[in-house]
Amino acid sequence: MTQADLALELGLSAHMQMSGTEVDDAIAQMWAVRQAILEASDMDASIEPIPFGGRSERLGLLNLALYLGNLVERAAALQDCERDTIVARALGRPVIQQVRRTAPDVRQLRSS
Repeated sequence: MTQADLALELGLSAHMQMSGTEVDDAIAQMWAVRQAILEASDMDASIEPIPFGGRSERLGLLNLALYLGNLVERAAALQDCERDTIVARALGRPVIQQVRRTAPDVRQLRSS
């Protein structure tokens, strides 16, 4: 595992701990993010590779996060724009709005 992978894993773990998100919920939310990126970049979901899961949910989550980073890169190249543009477009998709409504409010969790 590289230092970048360790940093990603630490960041994911910290965010999940702070937000009270379980691994299976995080994985479901990341699948929604995948859908939003595909929609925002007009990519064909039927030809986009699907990341492998594994025996470990923790490793599956980490692999999914790495996959999403690469997906943003491919989407930006396809649309000939910056990664930030793809992310902004994806954040406006209805599937992300639905995830935001179901995710716990971190500020509320911190104050309890």
